[in-house]
Amino acid sequence: MKPLFLFLAILLATEPVVSECWMDGHCRLVCNDDEDSVIRCRNRKRCCVPSRYLTIQPVRV
Repeated sequence: MKPLFLFLAILLATEPVVSECWMDGHCRLVCNDDEDSVIRCRNRKRCCVPSRYLTIQPVRV
C-alpha cells in the first residue's frame, strides 16, 4: 500500500507534459524568430507559438 501512495505522490509532483501544442503552435527543437516557446510538447520539444497570439510575456522558471 505504501508503494502505491509513493507512486501517486511522485506522479502528481511531476510537471505535466502537454500532448498538443497550444494555440496552433508547432513542436520544434528551436523556435523561429517570430515565435516564443510557451510549454513543452509530449516529445519534450518546445511548443513554438507565434508572438502575435501572446498577450503577456511567458515566465520562465
